[in-house]
Amino acid sequence: MLSVMLRNYFATHRKSGWAGVVLAILLLLVVLFLVFFDWNYFKPTLARIISEKTGRPTSIEGNLTVHVWSWNPSAEVDGLTMKNPSWAERDVMFHADRLIVSVSLGRLLRGQLVLPEIEVVQPTVDLERDSKGRASWELGDTSGKPQTSAKPAKIPTIRRLLIEDGKVRVTDKIRKLMLDGSLNASDEAGKESAGFTLKCTGSLNEKLFRAQLHGGPLVNLDPDHPYDLEAHLTASDITLDAHASFPKPFDMGAHQVKFSVSGSDLADVYYLTGLALPNTPPYQLSADVKHTGTVFRLENFKGKLGSSDIEGELEVQAATKRPKLTAKLSSNSLNMVDLAPTLGQPASSPASSLNTAAGTPPAKAKTAHHSSKSPPPTRPPPAADHLFPDADLQVNRVRGMDADVTYHANSVVAPKLPMKEVSFHLQLQDGLLRLNPLSFVLDAGKFSGSVAIDARKDVPETTIDMGIDNVDLGQFKSKSAQQPPLDGSLMGRLDIHGFGTSVHKLASTADGTLSVALPQGQMNSAIAELTGINVIRGLGLLLSQKQKDTEIRCGIVDFQANKGMLDSKSVFIDTTDVLITGRGDIDLRDEKLDLSLQGDPKKIRLLRLRSPITLHGTLLHPAVGVQAGKLAAQAGIAVALGTLLTPAAAALALIDPGLAKNKDCSSVLAQAHEDAADAAPR
Repeated sequence: MLSVMLRNYFATHRKSGWAGVVLAILLLLVVLFLVFFDWNYFKPTLARIISEKTGRPTSIEGNLTVHVWSWNPSAEVDGLTMKNPSWAERDVMFHADRLIVSVSLGRLLRGQLVLPEIEVVQPTVDLERDSKGRASWELGDTSGKPQTSAKPAKIPTIRRLLIEDGKVRVTDKIRKLMLDGSLNASDEAGKESAGFTLKCTGSLNEKLFRAQLHGGPLVNLDPDHPYDLEAHLTASDITLDAHASFPKPFDMGAHQVKFSVSGSDLADVYYLTGLALPNTPPYQLSADVKHTGTVFRLENFKGKLGSSDIEGELEVQAATKRPKLTAKLSSNSLNMVDLAPTLGQPASSPASSLNTAAGTPPAKAKTAHHSSKSPPPTRPPPAADHLFPDADLQVNRVRGMDADVTYHANSVVAPKLPMKEVSFHLQLQDGLLRLNPLSFVLDAGKFSGSVAIDARKDVPETTIDMGIDNVDLGQFKSKSAQQPPLDGSLMGRLDIHGFGTSVHKLASTADGTLSVALPQGQMNSAIAELTGINVIRGLGLLLSQKQKDTEIRCGIVDFQANKGMLDSKSVFIDTTDVLITGRGDIDLRDEKLDLSLQGDPKKIRLLRLRSPITLHGTLLHPAVGVQAGKLAAQAGIAVALGTLLTPAAAALALIDPGLAKNKDCSSVLAQAHEDAADAAPR
C-alpha cells in the first residue's frame, strides 16, 4: 500500500522540479518515521499528560503500540496504572493489563470525538471516599479537598465497548458502603456475560448489600439511539428496581429512570443518595426521574409511608455546594401515627429494619434519629419511662443539604383527636431548619405556629412558638360519654427555647412559657364539686344519668419553663359554684409530676373535705390521688383569686391581648381585685 502511494505521487509530480522532489522526500521520511518509530519512547510523555489531566500519578509498565494507517487510528497500551491520592488507603485506583482505543478520523475532522472501539482487558477499579468527604474519583483535583459540585462526567461516544474480566471495589466511609464486584461487556451471544453486566456484593451500613446492572451489548451504538439498562439492588430491607434509558449512550448528563423502592425507614436511603430524608415507617415509593445536567426531577412520585399515602413532584439540584431538594407533596389521608418516627419514636408496626434484619433483638431495634458525631450510628430505643423520645437528630446530615418542601394532608386519621388537616412549609438552608408555617387544623380550631432548629452549632438550638386558636373543647367528648367534661373555646400559646439533639434533651433544657386560657365555657358539675370537695354531691352527680353543667367564668393555666422545670405561675378555673386553684411543677428532665388542685366552694357545704387533689408520677404514668392527712390552708376566695390577678392578666396578654378585655375574664379579674382589697386587713 505504501509503495503504490509513493509511485502515484512521483508520477503526478515528476515535472514539478526539485521542489516536488524535496517535498516527496520529506513525506517519505515522515512515513518511514511513523512506520518504524518505537512508540515506547512516547510512554513517559503520554503518562505525564494523563497525570496532568486527571491529577492522578500514571505509569505505563508495558508496550505502547500505535496504528496510524487507518481511518480509525488506534493505540494499544499494556499495563496502564493510575494511582490513588496520597490520602487513600489503597495505592492503585485503576489498572488494566491491556487497553485499546481507536478514534474516528473522519468524525474528528468534523469536530466530533467518536471512539469506534474501546477494549479493556482485566481492568481493576478501586474507588475510595474518606470520612472527610474526599473522593478518589473526583479527577483533576489535587488539593485533597471535597469537591463542591457534581457536574456529570463528559464521556465521548463509544460505538463498541468490550470489557473482559473487570473487577470493581468501592469504599465510601460517608455512605458506609463497601462493595466488590465484577464488570464485563461482551458482544458474544450466548455467553453469561453477553451485553453489559455489573454484579456487586458488599455491605451498606454494615448490612448485606447486593446490586446487579444489565444492559444490551455495547456494540454498534448510535449517538441518536437510546441505550437501556436494568438495575436491581437489595441492601438489607431496602429493595430497589430501576429501568434507566440514556437518549444518547455515554452521555451521563441526560438520562431517564423509572424506579420503585421499598424498605422499613426512608432515612436509610441516605446511604444510596446522600439526601437527609426524614425517618418514616415502612415505605413503598415509585417515581420517574429525568436527569439533565445537574438537575434530577422526580415526576409521578407516589407511594405509601406506613398507612399514609403520599404523592407530588421533587427536584434535586446537585451542582451547588450542598445538594438542594425542592418538593411539593400532599396526602389524601395522613395517619398521625406515621409521624412518630420523625420525632424519634419507633413506627407503630415496624417491618424488619436494618438492625432486626441482621438478627438484632427487637428491644434494640433502631429508633428514628441518629448521633450527631458520625452519621449515623445504631439508633437507640426510646426510654421506657419517658414520654419524650431521646433519639438523636442527625446533625451532620442536616448540615449536608438544603431543602424547600411544602406538604398538605387533605384528611387526617388521629386517635382521640378530631383533626382534619395538616400542612407545613419546611426550609433548610446551611444547617438552619425552619417549619413555618406549621398547622394542625381540628374540626373546630387549630394548632399553628413555627419551629426552628439551628444545627449550625455544636449543640442544636431549637425554638418552638405554637398557638392554640379557638379550639372547641366540646369536640373531645369520648364515645361513651353523654357530654364532654369541659366545653368552650380554648386559647393558648407555647413559646419555648432549648438545646439538644433530641426531643427529650430539648425539653430538659427548655426556657419559656406555656399559657392556656378558657375565657368562658362550661364544666361538668361533678368535676367542679369533687375539687371542692363535696364527696356526696360530687359522686352523686357522677353516678347520675343527668349530669348538670356549671358555668366557667374564666380559666387560666400558666406555666413558666426554666432549664427544664415547668413552674405554675397561675392556675385557676372560676366557676359558678367552685373556685379551682392549682400549684406545683413539672420536671421535664425526668418527666415527674408534682401538682395539686384545690377547690373552694362558693356555697356552704355541710360535708366538705378540704384536702387537695394531687397529681404525681410521670407524664407517661400519672397518678391521681387525694393528699390525705394534710388540710389545705384556709383562705378566702377573694384573697385566693386576688393573688392570681397579676400573673393571670399577663398570661392573657401573652396569648392574645384581646383576652385580657374579654367580658368574662375581665369581670372576674376586676371583681377579684375589689374583693381582695376589701378582704385585706386595715
